[in-house]
Amino acid sequence: MPTTIRFCDACYQCFRGGKVDHTVDTELGMVRVEDARLGRTHGLPLGNPPVLGDYKLIPQPVDPNFPDETWFHVQVDSEYLFEIIRTPDYYSWQGERWQFCCKRPCAFLGSLPAGALPDSESPADAIADWFQAPDWDSIGNNDFGSLTYYVFQCVSCGGLRFHEDCD
Repeated sequence: MPTTIRFCDACYQCFRGGKVDHTVDTELGMVRVEDARLGRTHGLPLGNPPVLGDYKLIPQPVDPNFPDETWFHVQVDSEYLFEIIRTPDYYSWQGERWQFCCKRPCAFLGSLPAGALPDSESPADAIADWFQAPDWDSIGNNDFGSLTYYVFQCVSCGGLRFHEDCD
């Protein structure tokens, strides 16, 4: 009997066609359909806005319940935001955190158990070395613990980005 894979309770064509109200968490804040229409993320708290480099930030009104928090929408091309909300989620322990580079969403490459990497001072260097010559068979059913790297590649410059997570 054939099985139909569902994406947010919809078939793939409906999901990709934007007929699903899908929210994605990113390093620049959540992205919902209404945010994609406006060309900005829902926002994130920033104590030091220049940390985001040359992204255009749009300040949000201060919430009187949290007067010490300053939130900003991050402006991103609507086309890229619509693409990300029409991309299936990846499985993670604590929830996705889609990465950006060159002002656009990166492509998700996969998850990599931290224990599969050689000891290195820099996880970024070890991950870059791994993806130059991956040995997926070495992961197999080994128990490397829960620390996992979720690895992304920039579709513009080819650089690698990641975030780590554990249970």
